[in-house]
Amino acid sequence: MKLRHRGIFTRYLVRILKREKVKNIQFGKDWVSFEYDGEKIKNKIIIKKHESYVGSWAKTKDKIYIDDDIKGKIDVKAVALHESIEKFASQKYGLRYDVEAHDLADAKEKEFLERVDGTWIGHQRKVDKVWRKEGKK
Repeated sequence: MKLRHRGIFTRYLVRILKREKVKNIQFGKDWVSFEYDGEKIKNKIIIKKHESYVGSWAKTKDKIYIDDDIKGKIDVKAVALHESIEKFASQKYGLRYDVEAHDLADAKEKEFLERVDGTWIGHQRKVDKVWRKEGKK
């Protein structure tokens, strides 16, 4: 597939995936599970001191990592969902984790926050603060 055609296909795929709803979201003490795009997804949440980014995920295991400076249950849950969606989209569809998968994960994270009466702007400020702090180390 030519690069130009891949770009058109990728943009179309991301648009379709953004319309998909995240269903049956559940959180345990150290896990998140949900249904998305016809798949059941479950990841272990590991709170990590000085995570290089705000969050990341393991390539070969069902694990996501969240920086310990993210405070507040809603914020941790939102980041856990973001990382899980990003991991899923990167691995299933080959979307670039730092571009298309990240954009998709942001959209699903925002929907989650709206659903639980969280604020996107407030959450983004907290995430940005941690991102800048960890990026300087």
